[in-house]
Amino acid sequence: MSAEVFVSYSSQDHTQVGKIIDRLRKAGVSVWMDEGGIDAATLWSEAIVEAINESKVLIMMVSKHSTDSANVVKEVMIASESSKTILPVYLEQADIPTRLKYQLTGIQHSEAYSLTPDELLDELLRGLAKNGVTVPGYETTKASASSQAPSHKKRRGRQAQWKLPALISLLLGVLIGWLGTSFLKNPAPAKTTAPILNTVIKLPVEAPFTDSTLMPLGSGRSNIAISHDGAFVVYTAKTETNSELYKRILSQDRAVLIDGTEGAFAPFISPDGQWTGFFAGNKLMKVSMDGGKPQVLTDAVNAYGGSWSETGRIIFSDREGFRLLSVDEKGTNKTLIAKTDSAFPDVLPGGRHVMVTSHNNTQRRFSIDLIDTETGVAKQLIFDAGTPQYLSTGHIVFCRKSELYAVEFSPVTLELGEEYQVQESVRTEDKFASQFAVARNTGTLVYLAGNFGGLGELTWIDRQSNEEPIGFKQKVYGTLDLSPNGDRLLTQVWDPNSSVWLYDLKSKLETKIESGGSDGFKGWPRWHPYEESFTFGSRKENLHEVLTRNLEKPAASKLLQGDPDVDIVEGIWTSDGRKCVYFKSPKETASDLWIYDKETKEHSELIATEKTEWGPRISRDDKWVAFTTEKNGGEYEVYVIPISGGIAEQVSLNGGEEPIWSPDGSELIYRNGTQWIGRPVKASNVLAWGDPYVIFEGNYINAPGHSYDISPDGKRFLVVKEVHEQGDSLELNIITNWSSKFAQ
Repeated sequence: MSAEVFVSYSSQDHTQVGKIIDRLRKAGVSVWMDEGGIDAATLWSEAIVEAINESKVLIMMVSKHSTDSANVVKEVMIASESSKTILPVYLEQADIPTRLKYQLTGIQHSEAYSLTPDELLDELLRGLAKNGVTVPGYETTKASASSQAPSHKKRRGRQAQWKLPALISLLLGVLIGWLGTSFLKNPAPAKTTAPILNTVIKLPVEAPFTDSTLMPLGSGRSNIAISHDGAFVVYTAKTETNSELYKRILSQDRAVLIDGTEGAFAPFISPDGQWTGFFAGNKLMKVSMDGGKPQVLTDAVNAYGGSWSETGRIIFSDREGFRLLSVDEKGTNKTLIAKTDSAFPDVLPGGRHVMVTSHNNTQRRFSIDLIDTETGVAKQLIFDAGTPQYLSTGHIVFCRKSELYAVEFSPVTLELGEEYQVQESVRTEDKFASQFAVARNTGTLVYLAGNFGGLGELTWIDRQSNEEPIGFKQKVYGTLDLSPNGDRLLTQVWDPNSSVWLYDLKSKLETKIESGGSDGFKGWPRWHPYEESFTFGSRKENLHEVLTRNLEKPAASKLLQGDPDVDIVEGIWTSDGRKCVYFKSPKETASDLWIYDKETKEHSELIATEKTEWGPRISRDDKWVAFTTEKNGGEYEVYVIPISGGIAEQVSLNGGEEPIWSPDGSELIYRNGTQWIGRPVKASNVLAWGDPYVIFEGNYINAPGHSYDISPDGKRFLVVKEVHEQGDSLELNIITNWSSKFAQ
């Protein structure tokens, strides 16, 4: 016979709890407890879940130890989701953590620490009998609505946001048919009645989940992966100067460093769980989960994710998604699948098709596309969405801004069914890079709480770290450029497409002056030396080029023309308005720096390497160009090169990007994560550099391009302060059995 009472407790309270349970059993109460103790490092077996489901009442032994126990929290949540009566017994005075306040606040409880053993026993027996438990000598009743402790019916809130249509029963038949077909080589999870469980796992203080300030490693990449069986996760951890991969087995209470993964980002796990693929130093690499040195597979310049197919092929995006490539597990037989602006591939069962986050649509919005790996032909599946992951129940899980959705999908017919909201408030960054992962075979969901990255407020900060909000509306801002006299600002705004806005800092007027609309992109604005004109990047269909426009005139003219194989981005002018330095991305190399002479109409190469050069800034005397490039390990560094050409000199010492010359030319300023660094310089025919120093520090948004600018007097910096600051995270959220919603 199953026990009517389940006792949840911490193993550290075993002695005290054991005495209470002995007295209950001697009184004739049927009690189930883990006799060996339950601690945070123990996974519950099916027997524990079954014991909770078969019980009538769960007694939680409340203490400082139990409220800090992950498994006690899980057991209480299982009981809550199953509408079980919960009776708290306080072994000592203890604060209830936020994650348990819903279940425990306001419930009638017993205070063991203030009662004699006999008083506590009598109080428990009466409470149990009142809630339907068989207690010899006490009248067993069913509690009335007024007297019963809250049973906590299924909640709708931040942790479980489901919108299930009435049509679900009809669709279930179709879904079951899908699951029974032979195309699912990975067996679908068995139909389960186990309750949905929400919990949190802790990450080491010394290895938090990387945030978007760690460029380029953190921003615009999905930095968490989970094995197909849901046994472990691999995530990108932020270190003092770089990033590394950590493995966390979900049944254990610690994360372990994966040796040799310095500079790693965007992990993905092989179907058998034996290997983790990742990117570092412009290389695609893999490392065994049994230990050993990581292996280099092939070049991968500025990659945006990979996926390991069950056929042994690895598919990944390269050069900011401009190519979709495939290699075998040894890194050989490299093939081009498609020339496409895509990211975050996820290979479907069988390996014939791969899902990607794409920008290859006339709407210039992100979408989920399906690409045939044999023909390279793409088909749009889901509009305004990204980061797709396939679930073997026959669903695609994806993000839309900071919300997760699931949609029914057949890998056979390639058709979609009903769409459901799964979870809200998931951290999402550039290119819809949402920080979540789903175990393909079990459906276990792991995610980082947060919002759609980048919503910020324009803010001044001086050299003493004093902040002053400017007073404009909160938006998702891109690159910033102050006018030469500092009274106006050109900026890129995502609304939701990229457009160019003009801000008058005196009158506080804001105006959209170039609209990306539904069919294009407008961004990267830069002032001419004379303020009434500016340049900006424009992309429509497959052409990315630079236009120029006078503020007094509505029509823009073409300045730098690209073609389908070359992207032309950003134009920075010399003080005399004659030369324009820009960067472009031809298919043969990464992004390079070029110079356009307005008078001669000639284009000349300034620097072109196998690495990415971007973000040029011209010195006040028009002799030098500072720029950002990749160095070792994929890390960005700041370099300076003569505008006439020559050898580039490294300026930053331990990482840096987004250089800007001070207004008086006495220092070069650049960003390194959360720090703004100044390096004194004396310019003549050669540059003499002083020691770098930190000007200020803060977790301000790092938008693509230049995420800050400096006032004409050099005393203040214009930054974008994150509205909902996310920063480092020491918690990962886990939801198990949520996919059982599809099998009800």
